[in-house]
Amino acid sequence: MISNSRDIKEKIALLLNERLKQNGFVYKKTSNEFIISENDCIFIFNMLLTAWSDHYSLGVRLYISQKKVEKIYEDILGKSHKLTIGNSIERISKSSDGREVINGDMVILLIQDEDLEAAVETLERYYNDIAKPYFEQYQTLDAINDIMNNPPFEYCPAHVGGNFDDRCMKGLIVARLVDNPNYEHLVAIYDEAIKETMNTKSIENYYRVREYLMYNRIK
Repeated sequence: MISNSRDIKEKIALLLNERLKQNGFVYKKTSNEFIISENDCIFIFNMLLTAWSDHYSLGVRLYISQKKVEKIYEDILGKSHKLTIGNSIERISKSSDGREVINGDMVILLIQDEDLEAAVETLERYYNDIAKPYFEQYQTLDAINDIMNNPPFEYCPAHVGGNFDDRCMKGLIVARLVDNPNYEHLVAIYDEAIKETMNTKSIENYYRVREYLMYNRIK
């Protein structure tokens, strides 16, 4: 088995790049992910390589960065990890309605050299069968608002995931951007939800976002 994680990443990236670049994706070595920017979104196919005592494992996470949402978030708080929605590929794949969180195991095991090419085949299948439809489904603010803010409401939908405090703040930003008619009701929901973080800074940031949205027009 190749013992160097850098070599494994480079080998997989080289093979997968030949396939994903046809769809416009570019490989980012520092974060071991493929990204593409389309209109107001950046779509991210992230690969997390983990070293164990006798093998490696490779997990996949899908993220969408909505540029308008992230710009407003940064205008208010000054920084963002720039990930609007996303989750592990197994949670996205196994949640039929996009809301209920269903755990699963879609981690790719790398034990021998021969596993690398098979891993690339699996990654390509994950992209075609799961990532591509996910990116297509949430390429608009209305679609993101639907999964984040419309009934049946879930605090952390499977297709959204992310840090819970960011989920609350960005949920409000998205609701404002699409003029969600239930905005005041959502504020009441998020006011209660944010308390679950038990983190003073997160709660302070949430109220900064809420106050900003109350007194400023955004678009």
